[in-house]
Amino acid sequence: MRVHTFLRTADRDMETAETLAQHSPHLYESIGFSCQQAAEKYLKAALLLYGLPAPFIHDLTSLATGLATQVVFDQDDVSAATILTAFAVKWRYEHDDAPDFAVADLLAMAHRFRAKLRPLAVAFLT
Repeated sequence: MRVHTFLRTADRDMETAETLAQHSPHLYESIGFSCQQAAEKYLKAALLLYGLPAPFIHDLTSLATGLATQVVFDQDDVSAATILTAFAVKWRYEHDDAPDFAVADLLAMAHRFRAKLRPLAVAFLT
């Protein structure tokens, strides 16, 4: 089942981000990328569980928009989606203009999506 696969992979992306944050916090772009990937997969799992398409895109805001009739996203969620989306491509590689968020901020953004969407997927799978 694809929902299960997205959920498992999202959890692994979160574990990667948390491990890097703990042991190699200087790998900022990699942590941000793993956070973005986790949020993307939690969103796609939720889309699938509602029978909605999970397009092959990395734009978290667009993915969340696809869920808008099923899940309430507040302004902080939208802000986190916008920030993390940039780590999918633009800030995936070191840039002098990368945003100045603490690693803990990036993890908190990804955890927003995990806390909101993972329970829905788990309930669907049980």
